[in-house]
Amino acid sequence: MEQVLERIEGSFALQSYIQGIIYFTDDEMEEIMSHFKPMTLPAGEYFIDEGIVCKNIGFITKGYVRTFYEINEQEVTTMVLAKHNIVTAHTSFTLQRPSMSYIQAISDCELLVMSHESMNILYNRFPKWERLGRLITDQIYGYMEGRVVDYLSLSPEDRYRKMLETDAKLLKNVPLRYIASMLGITPETLSRIRNKVHKV
Repeated sequence: MEQVLERIEGSFALQSYIQGIIYFTDDEMEEIMSHFKPMTLPAGEYFIDEGIVCKNIGFITKGYVRTFYEINEQEVTTMVLAKHNIVTAHTSFTLQRPSMSYIQAISDCELLVMSHESMNILYNRFPKWERLGRLITDQIYGYMEGRVVDYLSLSPEDRYRKMLETDAKLLKNVPLRYIASMLGITPETLSRIRNKVHKV
């Protein structure tokens, strides 16, 4: 019963997310929602592996996922996403070429997912849907550009303080090794920064 209620809540959250960007009529929204299917992703499982073409785009309704790359045999986490966020390997999904990243569930996750095929059906069906896709892509790349600027212009402590202001919930619910990786520092350095910041 709880899982059913979570899916209903997730469906409403997804519709609200879409309508917050571009308005669709009730009939249009009903057709759009028919293309989303529920997916359960247990902790540790992958939404996409490196080298595999990403066939789905998802809306997280429960849990946390992370995007990471393998660089010099080390995992580098670049993004952690919580519920009510869009998740996909964007370049791979858009261009249908092998993904350069991994996307992994940090906790047990529930998602509503749409296939690349369904996405194209809706692009052809509703010109507004294509605009929605472009706007979401713009938001994602804007976020990533901001992350790069922060990495180049802010100290590790300032990056942590900014995350504390904007994403405090992540700091409480995501393993610190992933947070440290996102900030470009070691877990030991993160521990020292946290002790300093929280003593003030």
